[in-house]
Amino acid sequence: MGEKLTVLTGARYNHILLNAAFDKSFYDLPFASADINTGAVTGSAGLVYSPKPDWQLSTNLSTGFRSPNVDDIGKIFDSAPGLVVVPNPDLKPEYAYNADLGFAKVFGEVLKLDATAFYTYLQDALVRRDYTLNGNSFIEYEGESSQVQAIQNAAYARVWGVQAGIELKLPAGFGITSRYSLQRGREELDNGTEAPLRHAAPAFGTTRLTYTRNRFKADFYAVYNGAFRYSQLAPEEQDKAYLYATDEDGNPYSPDWTTLNLKALYQLNRHLSLSAGIENITDQRYRPYSSGIAAPGRNFVMSVRAVI
Repeated sequence: MGEKLTVLTGARYNHILLNAAFDKSFYDLPFASADINTGAVTGSAGLVYSPKPDWQLSTNLSTGFRSPNVDDIGKIFDSAPGLVVVPNPDLKPEYAYNADLGFAKVFGEVLKLDATAFYTYLQDALVRRDYTLNGNSFIEYEGESSQVQAIQNAAYARVWGVQAGIELKLPAGFGITSRYSLQRGREELDNGTEAPLRHAAPAFGTTRLTYTRNRFKADFYAVYNGAFRYSQLAPEEQDKAYLYATDEDGNPYSPDWTTLNLKALYQLNRHLSLSAGIENITDQRYRPYSSGIAAPGRNFVMSVRAVI
């Protein structure tokens, strides 16, 4: 289009075939199989405008498509005490409509700033909701009366946010980079109201102080993650007290956390390099959002890399 304007477009056709047969020896399911035979066209169109070499504006429109997988239509599992997720053979694909707008600015050879705002509308979103099996809302599962749930197509879901970054070159081989992402999501419930979307995680980011001199590189960095209060958790997450910390009111919530880390690398020659590092220097105990698994404590890493 010219030296200052670039246009990028693309399209793709997706087709998914899936067949699952169910053995009723263990569970009396009201169906014997689940089949998916569906397709969709996805595409994108983007513009990049650079009025000057050190200044750039960009925007992009795109669509996305995800078909239910084997886990979605065929897996039985307990997502929390007193809850059991059963197969749903009636699922259909979810479709996403995306838009973003960003900029990047370079100041000399010292500083670069960039930021992008984004929005996604998800139609027929695949989410976990209460369900019935053979007309029953509760079944006996592993010796406990459990609420029946299944992955279902919600009316819609929305996700929006912003991500930003900074790169700063300092004298004597030092540099600072930082990236930060903030996102929020909402989904429509069966009664027409909205609630937080589980898949939209708390804010997170990384800040690095780097040093490079000849064959030596060092990287001291912090990884941080924001908090979600009880009211910010999705309804299905509010029922999973065992995954989260407990606030002053006795409700589950996801605390914020930060780790400090140090890595170094020395290039002995063009074939051999040595690296070492300490992860989570302060030995913080934390759980990544919605994982239920405590991350490693202080961790020492050493490696030798040879390239022939």
